[in-house]
Amino acid sequence: MTIFDFLLLFRYTPSMRDTLVIDLETKKSFDEVGGEKNIADLGISVAGVWSYAQDAFFALEEHELPRLAEILKNTDHLIGFNIVHFDIPVMRPYMDAAILDRIAVTDIFADAVAFLGHRVGLGGVAKATLGQSKSGHGLEALEWFRQGRIEEVKKYCMDDVRLTRDIYEYGKKHGHILFDSFVDGKAHSIPVRWVEEKEAPVAAVLADAFAARRRVAIEYVSSQDADRMGYRKSRLIDIYGIKQNGEIEAYCHLRSAVRKFNVRRVMSATMTGETYAMPQDVQPALL
Repeated sequence: MTIFDFLLLFRYTPSMRDTLVIDLETKKSFDEVGGEKNIADLGISVAGVWSYAQDAFFALEEHELPRLAEILKNTDHLIGFNIVHFDIPVMRPYMDAAILDRIAVTDIFADAVAFLGHRVGLGGVAKATLGQSKSGHGLEALEWFRQGRIEEVKKYCMDDVRLTRDIYEYGKKHGHILFDSFVDGKAHSIPVRWVEEKEAPVAAVLADAFAARRRVAIEYVSSQDADRMGYRKSRLIDIYGIKQNGEIEAYCHLRSAVRKFNVRRVMSATMTGETYAMPQDVQPALL
């Protein structure tokens, strides 16, 4: 028996409040149920889960899903890729709605789309962020289920759970994840805030620093790693203006030049005790 076989046989025993990473494989396709409006009719063939409290993977088939409902009663945080509009609606027919409605959700897909304005796939994000590929495709898993190859469905599902967990952990550690752009064929970053902020919101700190003409130290995630020194860098800036669209014009002490920044890419901001004067050709007012 391999370690993966052992993990698939693991049986969950609740012991504390939990955080889960989840992924589902379905019994039917959208074509078979009449489109996305009937998502609740897809059915679940396998639910794959990583439990932070138990430090283990496990998989549940459809007849075991009452156990999933019990597990979720003990869960405070659910993590996944496109779970808001897919996995959670697919789960709803199997349990009381109140179980799911009380759980905090981190949806990596939704966070990426909110920043980029377009969709990204788990495979593309995993490849750019982790250098790892998916082990298959959802349509393959559907065909395996129809053929009774349930262990292959489980393995595929659990591989996706692992990738999702590792992307989440990367984002927590680095403040961003990556995707390969079809526009230029290069890897670009997506800033994420998956660590609870204990200080004042970034936008408020920047606005206050600008108003007081106080130099500010920021952690900034660049779109590209042009200098091969990492996407996230510490910078010291003097803000010259903040536009309504979130664009910041500032003197960057790292580059010794005026640069433009995006508020959404500023991961943290701290005002220093140093002040600065506005250049004569810049209006000292909010743009």
